[in-house]
Amino acid sequence: MSPRNSPRTTALQRAIYASTAFLTLALLAAVATFLATRTRATTIPTLESFYIVTQATFRDGPAWVDHILELRPQGADVLIREVRIAPLAPSCPRHVTLRAIEKTLPATTVQRLAGKFELCAHAEEDVDGMIHAAKLEDAPNIDDSATQTIIAVCGGQRHMFELPYPETLRFEALTLANAHVAKWWEIAADLEADAFGSDFSLAKLTPAQDQTAQDLGAKILTEIKSGRYKQGFADADCPYAECRDHSVNSALQGYSGPIFTCPKD
Repeated sequence: MSPRNSPRTTALQRAIYASTAFLTLALLAAVATFLATRTRATTIPTLESFYIVTQATFRDGPAWVDHILELRPQGADVLIREVRIAPLAPSCPRHVTLRAIEKTLPATTVQRLAGKFELCAHAEEDVDGMIHAAKLEDAPNIDDSATQTIIAVCGGQRHMFELPYPETLRFEALTLANAHVAKWWEIAADLEADAFGSDFSLAKLTPAQDQTAQDLGAKILTEIKSGRYKQGFADADCPYAECRDHSVNSALQGYSGPIFTCPKD
């Protein structure tokens, strides 16, 4: 039996792992207590608007897909918008589709619809600290996953929360630190389902729905290019969004308007 596989070595490894896990949980528990005390001592500002950019990568299917989900006031109502930017098909990677859908929710506010997520209850550095403490020491190889960035306007102040690949975190530890923050990875999917239906997807449309979604995408292109969602995207201006951390300009490089079949070169 090699020393690496001996009972003593295995027991020592288990003890070290248990000790590390205990210290991490203890640290997160202390952080949670401190943050809860500080939150109670301060007034939580009103959530005025927010959007979430999800940048996903895939081994099969399109190499990348970017989603934007936004809630913002529109008079006495709230506009909810979802945007999908992605290659037309795996075999057509440099021709990009821009699809969108919108819905107006009458006589309500962003705070009323999404205040339960507590996006305005935590400082950026506090959330960063919780996420850092919950990270796995040995991150797995990631093929199909997504990062998310939340941009929230709270009492007139803009806040940015960067959510890493969920596979890199120990969510039981993050839940211990703050159960609300641990659920932030689910906000976009939950709000999409509430607004457009649990079976809805901009990736699975009838031809008529696709035409409507791409027409709206073309209509809001100027708004997107103006930088409305720029902060939620990564910064790299790589060609045709070929890198994971690509910018919105990179994602739109292959976009030239509504497209339904791949052009023949």
